[in-house]
Amino acid sequence: MSHPRTPTRALALTAGALALPLLLTACSGNKAEIEAACADIQSNISAVDMAASSIEQDLLVDGVPYQDQHAEELEAHLADVERLEEAARGSLEADAAERADAVYAILDELDQGDEAGLADALTWTADTHDTILAACGF
Repeated sequence: MSHPRTPTRALALTAGALALPLLLTACSGNKAEIEAACADIQSNISAVDMAASSIEQDLLVDGVPYQDQHAEELEAHLADVERLEEAARGSLEADAAERADAVYAILDELDQGDEAGLADALTWTADTHDTILAACGF
């Protein structure tokens, strides 16, 4: 036995169909912005890793000043990760927040000049490398 389509039932189905994308967006965030931020993160992650490695080599191994270009690379990456954090929800938002905190810690330690803190921040950032890529689906 089939159910007749009534205006009430058709309206309820239509309302449900319209509400589903809003519900999914509320759970995961702005999909287009998330995809754009993740693409930027993925395309620049090697340069970010190289910048962090160079900072570590310059300051902690060689004892020479770091290059401003490396800090600028980290600042740009931080902006991408913060953009992802703002657009995302749930575990993606949490992963982006942790990565942002780790990268920010490097930049903060560059200003403070604390070698032990910088070493910890570099390790933390390295530890969040795979996490942020996995969160973005890479």
